[in-house]
Order: sequence, then structure tokens, then C-alpha cells
Amino acid sequence: SESRCWITYKSDRSLQSRIAQGAFSDGGGAYIPINGFPAPPGNLRFWTGILKTWCGKNGIKFVDDGLNVSARVKKNQIEDFIEYVYARDPFYFEPAKMLTWKGRAYLANSLTDLRAFVAKELNPRLWYEIEADEW
Repeated sequence: SESRCWITYKSDRSLQSRIAQGAFSDGGGAYIPINGFPAPPGNLRFWTGILKTWCGKNGIKFVDDGLNVSARVKKNQIEDFIEYVYARDPFYFEPAKMLTWKGRAYLANSLTDLRAFVAKELNPRLWYEIEADEW
């Protein structure tokens, strides 16, 4: 089985417009922060379980359609979810332990891109959804 997690932007028309215009594309499609979260660390495998557990701990309602889970959240809650999942994991935060490919710390770089995207591009007044699935 595989699993993935991402943010949807249905209520943010300005961001949707910029995505559609290619503001976050290198010409070959949307970049990582748009497409999904980097792999969860350690023994965390399935995003659906991770999202449900986080929602339960924080009193956030979620929709569970079996292999799909979604939660309606604000920007600060997305930032909290990111912190909950990655929580200073050494593969993401300790340079000597970072996984690299061709000299690039691809997981750490993906997480940094995601965190910067959320911090700079999401509107704190709007609602977003964190979605997860498995197949």
C-alpha cells in the first residue's frame, strides 16, 4: 500500500489563480509544496492514520471515507500538523543524518519548501483542508 498527504486550497481563490497561472511551476507541473507532504519520518507509514490521530489529539473534526481522510483547518493548524509529524526528526533537521541523493538533502529540502510555502502563501483568515489517502 501507498499513502500521501496534501493541502487543498478550495477557499483561497487568489492562491488557486496563482497556481493555475503557473506561479509555483517550473514548467513541468506544480512544485512539491502544492503536490504533497514529504514522506513521514520513522515508523509513520500511512498518512490517513497520522491525520486521524492528530485530529483526535487536537479536537479537530475529520471526514473518514475509508481510504481517504480530510480535515478542515486554518493556516496555524497546518503549521501545527507539520510540526506534529516531523517534530525535529533527525532525517529532516540534523545535517549529518539527512538522507541525500546526488548531494541534495531531498527530504529536508522538501520539508523546508513546504514550511515556507505554508508560512508565506496561505491566508490565516481562510479555511483549507489537509487530505490524506492510501491505495
